[in-house]
Amino acid sequence: MNRTLRLSMYYLLAIVLVLLVWAATSWLLEATRGREILPTPWVTFAAAAANFGTLASAFGSSALRFLIALAVAFLLGLPLGLAVGFESKLDRYLSPLIYLLYPMPPVALLLFLYLAFGLGEVVRLVVVVMALFFQVVVAAQGAAKYVVPSHVTAVRSAGATRGQIYRHVVLPATLPSVLTAARVSVGLGITMLYIAETKLGLLLGPRAGLGRFIEYYTFRGDISLAGVVGLALLGLLFYAALELLERFFCRWKFVGARGGA
Repeated sequence: MNRTLRLSMYYLLAIVLVLLVWAATSWLLEATRGREILPTPWVTFAAAAANFGTLASAFGSSALRFLIALAVAFLLGLPLGLAVGFESKLDRYLSPLIYLLYPMPPVALLLFLYLAFGLGEVVRLVVVVMALFFQVVVAAQGAAKYVVPSHVTAVRSAGATRGQIYRHVVLPATLPSVLTAARVSVGLGITMLYIAETKLGLLLGPRAGLGRFIEYYTFRGDISLAGVVGLALLGLLFYAALELLERFFCRWKFVGARGGA
């Protein structure tokens, strides 16, 4: 059995297990409380099918928003993190600033972000980018600090420029850690996406994103829960995509490793 088929079976078994736990929890809550608290999977899927067009539009809006935010976070955060971690002077002066700003939750700045960017699409992107940006920066910075000096010396002795050192030594050495951190941060990013779409999308319709979809149908538990399932699938999609990127760009990491190709 090849690895792809085996991995697909594991995911299928995980989905079946989640559905069984979900159904059992729904029945237990209904039996103890005397009314439906948590809609069953089949009721939720029926509601999703009945509102498929709206749900699909919301999923597409959230997926595009998260993709753009993730790309921006990488384009801005990766070069900064590598430079701060690899260059001792930048590390000395910028690390305290990064460590000061990193724990600050973007949700605490919603009022100021709203005043700065309004209620348009930009502010929703900024909230998600802020959450992902520091994850990338800190991961790249930490990995760049521990690049093997002998590797740098070997490349430098061959006449490599500063840019070539970053390209052929620093980036390959740190990319696995950065992509792993990005996968871990998907959950945080999805959470911030939900907050941005609910708190900063009050005037929008249910097609504007999964967060807005869930809030719009607050009093229809089955439809709202379908949006929650959509968020979970969105997170799974990006997690799997980042893992595939890691396996493509960092193939050496998996050679001889458990589960490696």
